[in-house]
Amino acid sequence: MKRSKFYYSLIFGIVLFLATIFLSPLHPVAEHHLVSNVDGKIRVIILHYGDGGYYRGMWFEETVLFRELLDKMDKDVGFVILVGKDYKGDICKQKLKSYASQKLPDGTPRVKYLQVDVKTSRFYPWARDGYFILTNENNDLVIQDSGFNEPPFPITNFHEVFENVIVRAGYIHRGGGNIRCTDKEFFVGMDTILGEDVTSRWGYFSPTDQTLYSIAREIKKEGIDVYKQRFDAHSRLIHYLLAPNKKMIIPGKEIFFSKLEKQEFTFTKKSVHHTGAQAAYHTDVYLGLGHIDKDGKRVLFVADSNMGADIVEKMTPDQRRIVETRMPGVLAAEGFKAAEIPVTREQIAQRFQWDKRKLLDQALKPSKEVGKILDQFAAHLESLGYRVVRIPCLVNGLGNKEDKNDGFMGLSFNYSNVLVEVYGTVKKVYLPQFGFEQLDEAAVKAYQGAGFQTVVIKGLLTNALTPRHSGAGLDCMTSEIRFPVRWSKEYSK
Repeated sequence: MKRSKFYYSLIFGIVLFLATIFLSPLHPVAEHHLVSNVDGKIRVIILHYGDGGYYRGMWFEETVLFRELLDKMDKDVGFVILVGKDYKGDICKQKLKSYASQKLPDGTPRVKYLQVDVKTSRFYPWARDGYFILTNENNDLVIQDSGFNEPPFPITNFHEVFENVIVRAGYIHRGGGNIRCTDKEFFVGMDTILGEDVTSRWGYFSPTDQTLYSIAREIKKEGIDVYKQRFDAHSRLIHYLLAPNKKMIIPGKEIFFSKLEKQEFTFTKKSVHHTGAQAAYHTDVYLGLGHIDKDGKRVLFVADSNMGADIVEKMTPDQRRIVETRMPGVLAAEGFKAAEIPVTREQIAQRFQWDKRKLLDQALKPSKEVGKILDQFAAHLESLGYRVVRIPCLVNGLGNKEDKNDGFMGLSFNYSNVLVEVYGTVKKVYLPQFGFEQLDEAAVKAYQGAGFQTVVIKGLLTNALTPRHSGAGLDCMTSEIRFPVRWSKEYSK
């Protein structure tokens, strides 16, 4: 009986092998290209409209960002806004009603809506994290899902907006925004690799939800060599899946393994956001891409939290309190709401009490700690032949450790998570302004010093308010396409 089973299995295996050979397509599959985040004019912006309740007890008013981009970007830039199936999608359309008559040069509506099979109240707000955008040799739009089947992903109905779109399943965990790409190379953040669930890859009987982060927490010196092999294996997988023809760069890899050798690595995936590691290991937070300069070097914008700390230290205590006192007014002006009800400056001030908590004072220590790592990143990237321009930032010093409510919500002033356009003679950057005038002006000056035209947008509400060190960002909330698209017939009428 056992022998007959063996023969049946052998015959089945041979048949499967032959079928694989003879039934395989004769023509190779079209090559996919990870789309650049910087090279080329932006043609389309993809946005998600959620309820804004990603953090407990706080509300984004995302249409503030939508309207800023619609007003300040070129009028030939199209917008695709993903909405869910509850009433909030109607709210979004109502708030953008004044843009309904705007047309693109091809005659299609400038603002297009894609309804996703999920309630908006469960929508993930960061547009870049949910999928990677690629193209192929036929100029098809290739969207690779990276949402790991968490609602509303995978999003499979992009064909309702784009013609000739291909949706692929992905094997890279959410955090897709944590990859910066040019025409020739791509930069992968450490936490994209460290956050990967490796349970199924490295052993069926491994602890559940094991990641390279969690392994690093417990690893002994004798296990580091094997750990490096696992790290490199996943790095090669990312390289193969996303951009095998581009050079892959992992900023911070050497720093991480140096700390690991010294048994100094203390970050875990669970606590990464509250320790400052997010600001140090997530490329979206600290790395921006620029043009190629006259010497043939790619310009990189690297955040400098020491610069932000220096600005704060030069201020008197009274000057710091003035900045903190003004912030609630900035939020109120940008449209801070609770359950669609406008909140006054006084209510916001009472809720967050940033001047009482001394928000800027609290940001000094973590900014300097993260600053040491960012300086190392900058030096490493310079050693690889890049021209590095430092951009000021200030991390949030008010951790949400008690996890009670948003009373501990702080501000993360991040000017590296921006939209950049480089094409022809155009060098343009869209960056947020937070109402901290000294820091806002320093960020604008840094970009202008690199030869960029700066377009400022409102940013405190959608970019800075956070219980985490790193904060959200303009680039995280947008996903752009830089090559001509073909709209579906529904929109081409």
